[in-house]
Amino acid sequence: MKIGFDVAQTCTQRAGCAWYADSLIHAMVDVAPDNEYFLYHQFGTWINEDTGTGTVIKHPSAHLPFLGMDADQARARWNTGGLVGDPEIVQSNSFQVVPTGSAKLVFVIYDISFWIYPEFTTEANRLNCQYGVLKALSAADGLIFISESGRNEFDSLFPGLLERKGKHFAAIPLASRLPVPSQSNKTTESFWLAVGSMEPRKNYDAIFSAIDLYWRRSKNPSPVWIAAAAAGWKNEAMKTRARDLEAKGRIRILGYVEERRLATLYRDSLGLIFPSWYEGFGLPALEAMQCGCPVICSNRTSLPEVGGDVPLYIDPAQPESICDAMILLEEDPSRRQRCREAGMDRAKKFSWNQTAEATLEFYRKILES
Repeated sequence: MKIGFDVAQTCTQRAGCAWYADSLIHAMVDVAPDNEYFLYHQFGTWINEDTGTGTVIKHPSAHLPFLGMDADQARARWNTGGLVGDPEIVQSNSFQVVPTGSAKLVFVIYDISFWIYPEFTTEANRLNCQYGVLKALSAADGLIFISESGRNEFDSLFPGLLERKGKHFAAIPLASRLPVPSQSNKTTESFWLAVGSMEPRKNYDAIFSAIDLYWRRSKNPSPVWIAAAAAGWKNEAMKTRARDLEAKGRIRILGYVEERRLATLYRDSLGLIFPSWYEGFGLPALEAMQCGCPVICSNRTSLPEVGGDVPLYIDPAQPESICDAMILLEEDPSRRQRCREAGMDRAKKFSWNQTAEATLEFYRKILES
């Protein structure tokens, strides 16, 4: 196969969609090196001023036609047709439908929170994502969902629509992008961990309320370290509250954390606190389990699908339930250890090679139809 693949988001500070694109294309080249892959660092209207930090694969099957191309050249190229390499199939990872000529188009739907919880995002982001999905329902040949939960939720919102339109679709889970941390050089500090952009969907308000309760109830409280990129929206009140808790020594704001350090933070923490209102997949929960970190997470959307019976599930609307789980893990070291071991076993069920193989099989079905 000749495959065009959108890696435009990998050229910016990486969040979930960018890590998905980066991890998947590496795995596809690994499991199927006989294909040809064209990595598009500029894709449709997603034009980067600098592509220097984007995904790079050094392999004879991988071609990087837009790497190093300046923004004006890229815009001109896409205005006249940007599909370098004459691919047979193209995967869009940034909610964009681009002209593909005779090539088939695969469109990734990470979640539909912008319809279910429009208040959790900006108007511009909501409209962009909704427009992309609606356009894909007309123009794309296949749709990939990153969890069964996401696929089922889409069907509950648009019952039977994919079948009526004759679309190929599949739910293909993700895997952890992190290196497995070594067991050496562990920190002696005691801390909890929260991971994710500081925005309403991640439910930091519940974390902060739980922290206040926990510091009143715990006999020996530990702070919560927050690994959160600077990006985020509708979070001014959240950031004010965070600064107040940091001044009291109850949290530590780490900002953006690179992969290797994040893996060691998971390994060393008392547990991950992840009470998100909505997740298309819930990668931090899987990352934590892979690294041997107990997980306290929401009982909503895809998280039970990812975690199975391993995490301590809480109600994201009840900060008391988060505090109860923290106290339980803190006061029962044997329970923490069981969670660590069960989580590492659970994480082995997910791998990027499996995701790549399932994605390539999905491509073949589309091309053969």
